[in-house]
Amino acid sequence: MNLQTFKAPTMAEALTQVKSTMGADAVILHTRTFQTRAWLGLRRREMVEITAGRGIGIAERRRPSTAARTLPVASAAAANPGTYSRTGAIARRPPEAPSPAENGRQLLETPAGTGAAMLSLSREMEQLKTMVKELCTKQDLRQAPNIPPELFDHYRQLVDNHVCQELAGDLIKTIHRQVRPEHYSEPQFVRGKLVEQLEKLINTTGPIVRTKTSGPHVVALIGPTGVGKTTTLAKLAANLKLKERHRVGLITLDTYRIAAVDQLKRYADIIGSPLRVVSNADDLRDAARSMSDCDFILIDTAGRSPNDTLKLNELRGLLEAVQPDEVHLVLSATNSEKSLELAASRFGEVRTDKIIFTKIDESANVGTLLNVVRKVNKGVSYITTGQDVPDDIEVGRGRRIAELILGESV
Repeated sequence: MNLQTFKAPTMAEALTQVKSTMGADAVILHTRTFQTRAWLGLRRREMVEITAGRGIGIAERRRPSTAARTLPVASAAAANPGTYSRTGAIARRPPEAPSPAENGRQLLETPAGTGAAMLSLSREMEQLKTMVKELCTKQDLRQAPNIPPELFDHYRQLVDNHVCQELAGDLIKTIHRQVRPEHYSEPQFVRGKLVEQLEKLINTTGPIVRTKTSGPHVVALIGPTGVGKTTTLAKLAANLKLKERHRVGLITLDTYRIAAVDQLKRYADIIGSPLRVVSNADDLRDAARSMSDCDFILIDTAGRSPNDTLKLNELRGLLEAVQPDEVHLVLSATNSEKSLELAASRFGEVRTDKIIFTKIDESANVGTLLNVVRKVNKGVSYITTGQDVPDDIEVGRGRRIAELILGESV
């Protein structure tokens, strides 16, 4: 048995060496890739190595018989002049040697050759991906020249999750000052420091707490249409009634949607709380007085467009009629940053004490929440993470929101 090892920069070149040195009968036994150092050890170069052999006992494939067919001498001679001996017997032509291209094709068609070619292609694709990533990183670094390269991946994660670039840059610079250089290569360590910094930036208010010694603590939920106010109110009511054992009354002003009233009525029946449906300020005051023996009164309002000044003024009048102790603006985390800022600004003109972010589980960019909270300067009271009542609601915690911004799953 004759074994030889061949090395080349690519699989194609290595196979060419095998073919030219050992011929078409060579059998590929092993392939691998490895890296060598060049340019004083500063650069790496990938090489391909093939181990091949000759004289290995592999059963030959059956080939069609080369025996000549029996043909009439005359007709055969006419068809193939110059191929017969003087005696009329068929003279066999010497077999033609396969061309180099044929030898290479046969070698590549073997299972080992096919596997080696696929491995080479996979390696080259990985190299291409690495090159593209490096080019993108260089381009991003040019656009953000003040970001330390060793922390750039963390900066990109923040920006990709829609934390504004200026704030993301400030966070990374703070980490760069706080973390020692030997920890830059520890992603979890750097991530922990980022969570700490993000937590400091997120203002939270804690849960709804009764502050009165007598009379009900009144909480109103306001916000745009479709953000989940009714479901959120049901979750709050269920937790206050079933987990904290408070007496809870429910009032809804959302008479525009019959389904919303029916939905809230079902929740009220399940938890055993009274529900009043009202449509004007006088009815709202009467409903609140009728629930004076409750510990909490939760008021659900109809959704308003932030651009509808008339409806917002109507909402202001309703809130002034009952003077709630807390007004929570409910916003959907799935909306764009501009939409959230517009809603926070317009509803803030009515009254906003705290913010509830809903549909966190449906949001692709939780970093938007950080931008909005800092711009409107309001604390987060709750976040909701699904449709289940009463489970999918959490008290707003800075660390929890920070972890969501950095990609932790709900």
